[in-house]
Amino acid sequence: MLLAALGGLRAGGLPPEIRLTRGPVNGVLIQRDGHALAVYGDPRGDFPPVDAVLFTHHRRDVVWAGRRLVEAGAAAVAPAAERDFFTRVAAYWDGWRRKRFHDYAQQSTKVLVRPLPVRRPVREGDTFEWRGLKFEVLETPGFTRGAVSYLLKLGGRTIVFTGDLIYGDGQLLDVYSLQDAIPKAHSRGYAIRGYHGYAARLAEVIRSLRRLAARRPDVFVPARGPVIADPGAAIRRLIARIEPFYRNYLSVDALRWYFGDDHIRAKARRVLGPDAGVTWMPMAETNALPDWVLPINNTRLIRAADGAGFLIDCGSQDILNRVKALRERGEIRSLDCLYLTHYHDDHTDQAFRAIREFHPTVYACPELADILERPAAYRMPAMTAHPIPVTARVRSGTTWRWKEFRFTLYYFPGQTLYHEALLAQKDGGESIFFIGDSFSPTGIDDYCLQNRNFLHPGQGYFYCLDLVGRMPPGCFLVNEHIVPMFRFSAAQLARMRRTLEERVALLRKLVPWSDPNFALDEGWARFRPYSLTAAPGETVAGTVVIRNHAPALEPFRVRLNLPAGWKLEEQSPQPMRIPPRQEGVTHFRLRVPPDASAGLTVLTADVICPDRVLREWTELLVEVTPR
Repeated sequence: MLLAALGGLRAGGLPPEIRLTRGPVNGVLIQRDGHALAVYGDPRGDFPPVDAVLFTHHRRDVVWAGRRLVEAGAAAVAPAAERDFFTRVAAYWDGWRRKRFHDYAQQSTKVLVRPLPVRRPVREGDTFEWRGLKFEVLETPGFTRGAVSYLLKLGGRTIVFTGDLIYGDGQLLDVYSLQDAIPKAHSRGYAIRGYHGYAARLAEVIRSLRRLAARRPDVFVPARGPVIADPGAAIRRLIARIEPFYRNYLSVDALRWYFGDDHIRAKARRVLGPDAGVTWMPMAETNALPDWVLPINNTRLIRAADGAGFLIDCGSQDILNRVKALRERGEIRSLDCLYLTHYHDDHTDQAFRAIREFHPTVYACPELADILERPAAYRMPAMTAHPIPVTARVRSGTTWRWKEFRFTLYYFPGQTLYHEALLAQKDGGESIFFIGDSFSPTGIDDYCLQNRNFLHPGQGYFYCLDLVGRMPPGCFLVNEHIVPMFRFSAAQLARMRRTLEERVALLRKLVPWSDPNFALDEGWARFRPYSLTAAPGETVAGTVVIRNHAPALEPFRVRLNLPAGWKLEEQSPQPMRIPPRQEGVTHFRLRVPPDASAGLTVLTADVICPDRVLREWTELLVEVTPR
């Protein structure tokens, strides 16, 4: 888990007027003339009455520390760019409830579940004055889009309250929070949207850090982690860690195939500078599809000699219309089977209509089947809202025959954790491995951090690369977004594996966790199901799932945060002791108040780790039905 590095806070050189309290969030108190001002908040609860609280960003896992002070009368000072995330949270959650399916923005949902009034919204160039002290507001986007820092000169020292822009001696709290669109970077005429913007705000992090460095600060006081006594050195170290990590990522970026070399160069320049160079992997060998595989948009149809069809994915009405047209023209006589490589909406959104039209057998492995059948139970990118019944649950490695083909299904956690692949071998003919979206001829399709791509030996892309290497000699790969088949050489597979191994080593220096996967995987702690429906007075059941990415058995506790009137009737014994690389589950039962109003209620859970308390870390949506 996060390194315990909060000791020696006074050693950071803070003036005596500043009191800093250790906690899940660093509570800062400045006292003058019998009055007090807080930065971030009050994690311990023993501050005197406070006039104002300075917030650097909107994330609820930090803002909770100042809520009690604001509700007691302190003025909330917060970034103007993020004011709605403090004050209009009901509108945010109502919108999220409707748009969480087909989500391509990929922003963290660690947003307040109850509003907090902002008395003073601030922006770049503003000064907040209190008792003779002047806090200069500097816009420092990075960890969030609209974050600010507060610069204070006190006792002959320049002190900057940096929020979560930097952690400790040159690290980042996580990487997944930095996923974002790049609207000014175009790829063949298209802006790079959030789904394709892997850690895109690294560019903003670097720019913000350099702006702060130019002010020659003496001390950084972050929202979490140790006080930084030598900010200049910490900034240099962090940038020196970001650059090789991002260069490593770009070197095997699958998007180079889709968007071209200029796409890579545009992303590289933002983070690595105008003269940035990236040594990328040579493209894989490509070849035309055999005549028994018909490309239809981002779907493939296998046609047997007797005219039967086997469809791989069905994401659009146009695909369904074209398959129906093939049947009407007699080019296929039936659609016997539907195989789904993964849950993304561009591969599944019309599968339910294909099932109604053709009544095929629907194949999926157990690792994928649940999200297909219960999409509302998950919070993942680009989901369809339509449940898809799986009629043939097939374990990974299972082989069966259909017509003149031999099929083998594999769990294949590539582009997303919930993914599979299909090896098709034609009697006396070709072998083709249908891999969904997991690779392109230029590399690895891991451009969306919320897809949950793990970097553990034997998991994620390490597992996929090993599996590709075990395919029959001469086997080609098919990504349905790409018309030609392709295959990697042994040297290319080794290079991608080596790149991932190097990435793990780079991440170990970049993030302050016992295993870097905690910083890549926002879903390591999550409610399952993600949403529930209940009537007033009803009891509902759910779970919180914790994946322990650490290399050793670790204890975890889960503490539910319930609104007034809600009652926790039952919860599994705590703590959970979770073996390395495995999941633990705590079960709970909640009673909805009999007088609960109809509409959406958002609950949160704290996660107590071996060396860190993570407050309001994950959320559950509960839709209360009308009486």
